[in-house]
Amino acid sequence: MRDYRDAAKQLADMDSFEQPKGDTETLFVKFALFARTVTLFDTAVLLAEHDKLFELRSICREVLECAIHMDAAFRRDDYLKMLKDDDDKSRWSRAKAFQERNTDLDTDSRSLLQEFLNEKKGKPLKPSELSKGSDFPDMAHTYREISADTAHVTYTALVRHSKHNDDGSTIFTLDPLLTDIEIHETLAMLGLSAMICTLNVVRMIPTMSGDPVFFTLNERFRALQAIRPAMSDNIGAGEAR
Repeated sequence: MRDYRDAAKQLADMDSFEQPKGDTETLFVKFALFARTVTLFDTAVLLAEHDKLFELRSICREVLECAIHMDAAFRRDDYLKMLKDDDDKSRWSRAKAFQERNTDLDTDSRSLLQEFLNEKKGKPLKPSELSKGSDFPDMAHTYREISADTAHVTYTALVRHSKHNDDGSTIFTLDPLLTDIEIHETLAMLGLSAMICTLNVVRMIPTMSGDPVFFTLNERFRALQAIRPAMSDNIGAGEAR
């Protein structure tokens, strides 16, 4: 993981480079996505170094989200519009919630807020929608799996924190275990996400595109994929660590 981070930071540490061709605003979003990915990946490395695997799986979801967006940004001409529509929808929803909580606004504020709410705009953006047509459909699938089993407060996620003993007692743990399959999946998806976000940006910068370190990381990712633990019909199968 440190090698993935270091390779990405070769690009992040560049003082300047010639602006790539393309729409300026779209380029801004792509580079911002890259910056966000590296920021989150740094957190992932720290969690891995301290054996915080449950938290590592949660942050993997955030890194995956960046990769899903980056992949879409390079594939879909309508990506920027979709991103802005999602932002507009979020602003409208938050404004509506604010209105419902604050019934004592003065007349001018109430009128201004209502004027904004009268113009319903935007559409929520889901990773599954962005992933349509992607060469990496596993990213969206894993994103949803991690949302359900770790990142969100769900019954499945809460069960991780408990162990029922034969005597009827229950032990609660602060650091739930992951199976070998989950650990491998988490590390593989972190590696894939880092590569997608970094390589897509590298391709826009001619001075970086021939750097062999990125091809080496690609080979190491393929090797990691090749040793994937055997899947089991039992969701909880595999040695927990």
